[in-house]
Amino acid sequence: MVKGGREALLGGYEMGRTLGEGNFGKVKYARHLATGGHFAVKILDRGRVVSLRAGDQIRREIATLKLLRHPHVVRLHEVAASKTKIYMVLEFVNGGELFERIAVKGKLSEKEGRRLFQQLIDGVSYCHDRGVYHRDLKPENVLVDQKGNIKISDFGLSALPQHLGV
Repeated sequence: MVKGGREALLGGYEMGRTLGEGNFGKVKYARHLATGGHFAVKILDRGRVVSLRAGDQIRREIATLKLLRHPHVVRLHEVAASKTKIYMVLEFVNGGELFERIAVKGKLSEKEGRRLFQQLIDGVSYCHDRGVYHRDLKPENVLVDQKGNIKISDFGLSALPQHLGV
C-alpha cells in the first residue's frame, strides 16, 4: 500500500526515509499509524540472507534482542516476515552513530567521554549478565539519542552461551 510516496507495512506503520543500508537490506524510519510512535524498521531481503548464508546470524540477532530490555540497548519491538522480506521493528534512535558524532565534533570532552563510556559499560555489563556477548562493538554500532545517551545496536555477530559451548 502506498500513501503519498510512503508505503505502509502490514497496515501498521508508515515507512519514511532510509536511515542506513547494510549487506542484507535497509533500515527505514517508520511511524506507527495507531500511536504516532517513531521506529526504525530493519528490512532484510530473504533472498540475500539465504544466498549469503546469514540465516543463523539473523535468527541470532532476533533471539538476542528479544532477551534484552535496557536503557542503553536498542529495543526490538516486533518481527514480521513476508515471502521476500524480514522486518525487524526497532527503537528509533534519532541522534545517529557515535562514530559520526566523534567525526563531526572531533574528540569528546573528558566529561562527555566518561559519561558515554559509563553508559556503554552499563549496557555491556547488562548483556553479559544475561549471557549475551556483542562481539562487534565499535562506534558505528553505538547510537546516540537526542538527549546524548547511547544505545548499543547491531547484535548480528553476537553470541549466546549455547553458541559458545558454555
